[in-house]
Amino acid sequence: MLGMELKDYPQLRLLEQTTVAQAYPLFFVNYAVQRGFLAEDVLEHSGLTLAQLQVPHARIAAAQHGVIVMNLLALFQSEHIAIDMGLQSSLTKAGMIGFGLMSCASLREAVELGIRFLPTKVPFYTIDTTEDERTFVCHIREAMSLEPVRKFAIENFVIEVWRLFESLFNPIGNSNEASGIELWFDWPEPAYYASYASSLPRCRFNAAGNQIRIPVKWLDLPLPTANATTAQMVIQQCEQELIALGLGDNLSGRVKNLLICRDGRYPQLEDMAETLHMSVRTLKRKLQTEGRSFTDLLGEVIQRDACLLLETTRLTVDEIAQRVGYQDRANFTRAFKKLTGKTPSEYRDWVVLR
Repeated sequence: MLGMELKDYPQLRLLEQTTVAQAYPLFFVNYAVQRGFLAEDVLEHSGLTLAQLQVPHARIAAAQHGVIVMNLLALFQSEHIAIDMGLQSSLTKAGMIGFGLMSCASLREAVELGIRFLPTKVPFYTIDTTEDERTFVCHIREAMSLEPVRKFAIENFVIEVWRLFESLFNPIGNSNEASGIELWFDWPEPAYYASYASSLPRCRFNAAGNQIRIPVKWLDLPLPTANATTAQMVIQQCEQELIALGLGDNLSGRVKNLLICRDGRYPQLEDMAETLHMSVRTLKRKLQTEGRSFTDLLGEVIQRDACLLLETTRLTVDEIAQRVGYQDRANFTRAFKKLTGKTPSEYRDWVVLR
């Protein structure tokens, strides 16, 4: 992607409407720098500086993270780095969630905690689980389109999650048993896999889906690092972060999480009701019990998305207006000023000066 800009990859535009914790793109940048590349090259056209990524707990637009991935692939000229970076993952990289995983009473609790708070770190995936008498399966699915970096993203994520599981296994002193884990991928075996096979559990390619398969006997074994007090503290902090990001258990949070503008159009009330498997009347009633309305939530999301685009991209006001569902700049400007007290241009200038 070097020499190209985000606008040259329209597939990444949906990622502009969500954010990712800075620790992940920072890890990618450091990985490249340690191998002789310049941070500036990894960050080219992302609109980010290394200093911005080094601010603890900062969040960046997921599209900017996508630009960094595209730059990495262009610099290294190989997708093998998805595996290599995944193998270097650790519980400490996961931050507060990592401490929470270590503090859980069992692997089952750790998996539940990780799934619960995954959106606070990387919002690109959803994880569903199934189990039978022998195998516990984590089904990893895309929460949004990840093209053109889908294979890299999923491969890196699956291996990273496996490494986190392994980090929990090893303190038990039975890491050899971890050989019972399998990683499934829905694409053909890549040529570079052979170089990493000895460092990975058994991998199956051309599989029905992307999965992490764990012997069910491991789920309820006690973890020696368990600490109920720490676990509860982490859960409380992560719950607060979920709510701050609009991803909490309340229906309002779920609706806001699903309000993603596609092709210049946000889901309408009828669309949302269908997605949530309830009638329009029920959806309106349940939102009303929370003191909210669909119209209010949509307005908040449009404001959030518009502000994020103004802050983190070089798109023109006309382009941003179209991205958030407005057909012309004038209507967008009036609505934005009503919500923020500033025109889009004034808001962008204010962000630069603050």
